[in-house]
Amino acid sequence: MKTRFYYYFFCLMILNLISCSKQFDNDIESELQEHFDTFVLEASLQGVDISLDLIDIDAYIENIEDRGTLGQCKSYSNGSKKVVIDQQFWNRATDLEKEYIIFHELGHCILDRDHDDSKDSDGTCLSIMQSGDNTCSGNYTSQNRNSLLNELFDF
Repeated sequence: MKTRFYYYFFCLMILNLISCSKQFDNDIESELQEHFDTFVLEASLQGVDISLDLIDIDAYIENIEDRGTLGQCKSYSNGSKKVVIDQQFWNRATDLEKEYIIFHELGHCILDRDHDDSKDSDGTCLSIMQSGDNTCSGNYTSQNRNSLLNELFDF
């Protein structure tokens, strides 16, 4: 009887440890959620497992005061992250441009990627993580999307 008690106690402790992965109730604006979901899907196609429930991240569309800044990834001392996309940019951007900026910011916030201004012989950027300071010419199109996504998740 005593052995059975310890067995059940041990099983309950194991179940408790397994279920203790902290899950977050993220606040992601509905207009951004589709692109977050696509990011997770594209990551999985590249063999990168991302669960947004396990990442403390919020995302909003707001006015960004810094001219020329289309998006930001903010990291806080408690480990939480916040993606902000500029309202004016979002209102005029195509779906592909929206995907690009979301993927770029999630490259910072989730993948911990820095800017990468590597370019080919024509000066075309080879990474979604380009800095935007015109070191290379960025061109995210349906033709080069797959190669840029391969580069994004190959870290």
